[in-house]
Amino acid sequence: MALLTSDLDKQMRIASLLAAVVLSNMKPIFSKILYLEGWSPVQLYFVSLLVMAIVLLTHEMVSLERGVRWGMTRRDFRGTIIDAIIGGVIGPVMFFTALSTVTASQTILLTSISPFLVVIFAVLMLGERMNAQMVWGGVFILAGLAAALWYDLSELTLSTGALLLLGSSVCGAFATIVHKKYVKHRHLDSIVFVKTLISLVLVGAWLQFTSEEGLSFLATPQNVWGVMAMPILSFLLPFFLFFKALKKTKATDAGMVAALGRVIALMLASVLLGEALETNHLISISLIVFGVLFINVPLTKWRVVPSRLMEIGPLRK
Repeated sequence: MALLTSDLDKQMRIASLLAAVVLSNMKPIFSKILYLEGWSPVQLYFVSLLVMAIVLLTHEMVSLERGVRWGMTRRDFRGTIIDAIIGGVIGPVMFFTALSTVTASQTILLTSISPFLVVIFAVLMLGERMNAQMVWGGVFILAGLAAALWYDLSELTLSTGALLLLGSSVCGAFATIVHKKYVKHRHLDSIVFVKTLISLVLVGAWLQFTSEEGLSFLATPQNVWGVMAMPILSFLLPFFLFFKALKKTKATDAGMVAALGRVIALMLASVLLGEALETNHLISISLIVFGVLFINVPLTKWRVVPSRLMEIGPLRK
């Protein structure tokens, strides 16, 4: 009976991880649909942050009533502010802006470079060591990236959208390692709430001072239910599912799920948006799957798991 219970728990954790990865990678699909209804990239991200802030605030109030201590130090706040600026504002704004010119399929493929970048920054900033398996994983991921950009590379050029996606991935990985190095507070939900709140204020100020419409669009939003559903399904739900399941899941299992989740998301982008998957896309995802499986070895010194959700959650095993 105990063995059956253990197997069922493992299956539930794997299912939670898979749901989290697939939902997180559905973000380009949801965004593309909402762009067609008149939402601009920064407006969509701002409303997503607003919805997340409200949900997380409610969650924090419930936690405080249960006696959970806040406990963040000045060092934690400084690290979270840096994380918010780079990984909560600059990176996501680049990501959502790129989506206006790049297909969802290509977005899923190009952002697959994130695990490789996490390893690189962990080696440079945390003093971690890269082993042969991680090197081979990086080679496969970079080869998959080259396959996804084959037509651009053959003409010795890269589109603005592709550059923005790569820049967004760099920001996400860098912010993750900054968080790991400087934020020691263990109550993850409060960290995510503070990061989201800082990002909301900064993106709102950006909209107010750089857009003619400012924040007045909030008075007459388009498809408000769809916009509210996107941050819940693509940010918050994956965060809670992923980090809860990851605590008791082996890195190898997490790597397999991360690879499979990207494949499923790529198929959904093709089906839901009618995006044609060309030969180079199929070659790319095949190489990326091998790369993620190879590279997803936890770096022992700081327990870094390269293949993880990059959006709002801090880096933890």
